[in-house]
Amino acid sequence: MLKRTLTGIVLVVLVAGFMLCGYFVSTIFIDMLILLFLAGAVYEMFKCFKDAGYKMFITPPVFLLVASYPTFYLLQHYAGGASPRASVGVQGLIAVFVVAVMICLTIFTFKPAKHTQEEVDAAKEQGIDLELDSPKAHDLKDLLANVFMLVYPMLFMLLSWVLSYKYSAIFAVLFAIFVPTLGDAFAYWTGSTIGGKKLCPKISPKKTIAGAVGGLLGAIIVSMLFWLVFEMFADKYPTFINGCHYQEFIRHDVNGWEWKTALIYIALGTGIGVLAELGDLAASRIKRAIGIKDYGKIFPGHGGFMDRLDSIMYSLAVLLIAFTCIYQY
Repeated sequence: MLKRTLTGIVLVVLVAGFMLCGYFVSTIFIDMLILLFLAGAVYEMFKCFKDAGYKMFITPPVFLLVASYPTFYLLQHYAGGASPRASVGVQGLIAVFVVAVMICLTIFTFKPAKHTQEEVDAAKEQGIDLELDSPKAHDLKDLLANVFMLVYPMLFMLLSWVLSYKYSAIFAVLFAIFVPTLGDAFAYWTGSTIGGKKLCPKISPKKTIAGAVGGLLGAIIVSMLFWLVFEMFADKYPTFINGCHYQEFIRHDVNGWEWKTALIYIALGTGIGVLAELGDLAASRIKRAIGIKDYGKIFPGHGGFMDRLDSIMYSLAVLLIAFTCIYQY
């Protein structure tokens, strides 16, 4: 637990450093933090699928990594006039994603894979003579694995740039990171302390029902802390709120805005708490399907980039839907 806690502290400091640079210097630092974690997650997924025997295409994810942010930034800032209501940057992301899928289909269509040494040796045992460099057709599973990686984690993570530019870079990214992450910490501490009945032993044998409840309560508590900072006490430090480009969920001249915004934050915390747990279980199910324990080992006690992003990706989807309804653009 100590190693996990220390690593968590280092991660918090790292994220806080990028966020402070984003606040005082430019929000591009926040974008680069997102790009850093996205690149790490893509590398891990690529390697895991490749180690599991899938023939992975390197061009589509590299293209999406290189082209997505410049396309979004240039379209949003210049064609869209940097207006948060402009959707041209989102259209650009969709176009880049579709092109990446088309590259996958093109490779699948025209570029055959090569037989591996294991396949050659297995064929020899069956009396079949294969050359190591002889071409073979890509299996449909190879195509689906490559397209899946473009969706998960890449498409999920691209939502963070949409949230950042359309709403608030500081608030949206902090909320998407800390509510599920600290909720996960609550879940870990609660589950380790109380124990009890397993939640989904066939998918994630260490998760308990007590831990899931603790994680949900933790997400709601952290969400309410955001409510206190950005809504209830916002008038005490308007410079900070304006620097975050935060817009109140309900105008403060509306009768009952306090309890109405509190209900919204409770709903957000609840939604993220539940779906973050589902995202964690989904990531665990994928790990079991491809036969690995962790996606990576870069974060001691926490695994890899994907092990940290599994719940955050679901949170991004929750926030995008919620903010679209709240702000109506």
